[in-house]
Amino acid sequence: MKWLSYLSCGFSTTFNIIVNALTFGRVLWLEGRVTAGHFRNWARNFRYSPVSFECPTTEQEIIDLVRSSTAIRFFGSGHSFNAGVVSDHTLVSLDKYCGVVWKDLPNKQVCFRGGTRVRDVVKTLLFDGFAFQAMPSHDAQSIAGILSTDVHGTGRDWGWVSEMVVGIKIIDGLGQVHQVGPSDDLFKAAIGGIGAVGIITEVIVQAVPRFNVEQKFELKDVSYVKANLDQMLQDNDHLSLYLFPFADKCQVSTWNRTTAPQSTFASLREWIAISFDALTSAWFGGFMAYAGLLDTWSNWAYGLKRGTDLVMESNEAFNRSIYHLHQELEFTVPYTDTWTECERFLKLFETMYTSDLPYTLLEVRFTPENHNITLIGAGRDRRSCWIDLICNDSRAFDVYYAAAEAEIKNIGARPHLGKFCEMLTKADMHNIHGPHFDRFLQLMAQYDPQDKFANGFTRRMFRT
Repeated sequence: MKWLSYLSCGFSTTFNIIVNALTFGRVLWLEGRVTAGHFRNWARNFRYSPVSFECPTTEQEIIDLVRSSTAIRFFGSGHSFNAGVVSDHTLVSLDKYCGVVWKDLPNKQVCFRGGTRVRDVVKTLLFDGFAFQAMPSHDAQSIAGILSTDVHGTGRDWGWVSEMVVGIKIIDGLGQVHQVGPSDDLFKAAIGGIGAVGIITEVIVQAVPRFNVEQKFELKDVSYVKANLDQMLQDNDHLSLYLFPFADKCQVSTWNRTTAPQSTFASLREWIAISFDALTSAWFGGFMAYAGLLDTWSNWAYGLKRGTDLVMESNEAFNRSIYHLHQELEFTVPYTDTWTECERFLKLFETMYTSDLPYTLLEVRFTPENHNITLIGAGRDRRSCWIDLICNDSRAFDVYYAAAEAEIKNIGARPHLGKFCEMLTKADMHNIHGPHFDRFLQLMAQYDPQDKFANGFTRRMFRT
């Protein structure tokens, strides 16, 4: 059975790359979608058939759907690792509610409809000579979706897409429309609030002039990175790590603004590198894991990995298509606890490892303090280390995740609500966020008094 799972992961990843290449980057086979009345999420770990499925094209249609539905949930790309998009009745895709509402070019502001995918937001900004200051790592997500989960980047001074937003429009559970900005409590409840207070239908982006970025991936000794992490973060605009079980090497990824010209064939070289990493993880990493070879082959295998150094347009450096079929469980801890907690979850995997656990790595990112435009976002009000447990989507990943979630609760870490999240309860949320969570619940009761946006996932964390 495990080898069937291995083949499924490998062939799905390969097919995803082929489809994306043949459509010149316009289609990802693994995006979440409704087909013939059946919804499946990006990670393909659950499917269901909504009672009603709608694709509105106007704001009034969205208002009418909210007012007439007994229960309603919205989704963009379905790049979700939990049941947050499952609806008790009406499921709504905003794919047809997309595009530009207006532009204010002198002030570098553009208003987008909520269903606009990040890849299309980028194209619009580039056409006018603009860019995001920094971006999420997956270009298929919708602009409303990345705000609803408070998607983050990584770096010394910059952390969240929401910090580049000067206003949003929200339709609440009564079908009422609200225009709010970062100083408003409703804005703070919507950012990271996974749609519990309303649906984000418009987003005003504050852009910056377009720029180039030098993206560098290098393999370094873990001991060196551990001793020099503070200085490395200070020396680079953006930095993240990949840590591997049973290995004393890690990948250091850096992104820095530059005036240097773009590298020759940068886009093609980046696509080849991304595709190679995805295929290697799915096929070779999966084989090592299921053959019981991770503990003996890891150092040798990662020693073969070669780095890259490319200068690209900022969006191509920050943001990419994700091809690899995988699962994610992500959470934050205080920055000062970075190595204690990274080593905890590496050790957990190594202790549990048998030939039944899938290929796994830890992506580690960093965000600065003073993020105060969210109430329940995982990076709120403290300098944070984000630890993302990434497993091949194959047999037994949930065994490791169950043990990891127990540890997360024990140490009081803050889970990312867009990722795998099966054990979190309302009591846990209150312990994590305290009075900010109480305020979130007050706003949820005010703007969704009939619980229209609730489903099993949100009830577990917000209502029971």
